[in-house]
Amino acid sequence: MQVILFALLRGDIVRKIILHISILLMVLASGCITLSVDSKVNKNGEIFQYDMTIDTNSYVYSLLNSQASEDGKTLRESVVAQGGQYEEIWDGDNVKISIKGLPPENAYAEKAGDYLTYRDPMKNFSSGYQNAPEDAFGRNGAADSLFKIHYYLEMPGEIVDSNADFVDGNKAEWHMVNAASIRDIYAKSKVPLLPGFGPSGALLALLVAAFFVRR
Repeated sequence: MQVILFALLRGDIVRKIILHISILLMVLASGCITLSVDSKVNKNGEIFQYDMTIDTNSYVYSLLNSQASEDGKTLRESVVAQGGQYEEIWDGDNVKISIKGLPPENAYAEKAGDYLTYRDPMKNFSSGYQNAPEDAFGRNGAADSLFKIHYYLEMPGEIVDSNADFVDGNKAEWHMVNAASIRDIYAKSKVPLLPGFGPSGALLALLVAAFFVRR
């Protein structure tokens, strides 16, 4: 629950939400929670997209709203008040919550020379698991996999180093399906040679230019 709320409401409202172990235990017993993050970085090192999706059930949804309502707002109202876009889609007892337009509080990208380094300290959000008694969450059993994080990152150039589960060119994916696998997001990429082009795009542009020069 702590992980969900921090990732979902990164901003002033986070500081107003107090979570207790008893609530966390009830949430873990209530069903699976999946958080998906889709982050994109431009050539200047700016995170221009950071979308979040939460898939859960009606019980966890009610708890999310009860925590948010401590400041007099619903979850939707809290997100909108921070300038974000909120949408929820129901399918029986399950709900998909989509949040867009909220700037990440902890994720950042640093530019150094010809490289960009991206980090998002997701591991900090798993402290609810790490600080609880070993038996409370059954970390050796099925309860350990009730919370999942799927993280998708797109960098402006080829990714040359990362701790991702899968890398394809300038895109990387992390699939953290249990508490032990939750880790800080890290990726390092080349800065595109030309504005708006990756290495392959820049090479193609140079070949086209050379063709017309020869003519």
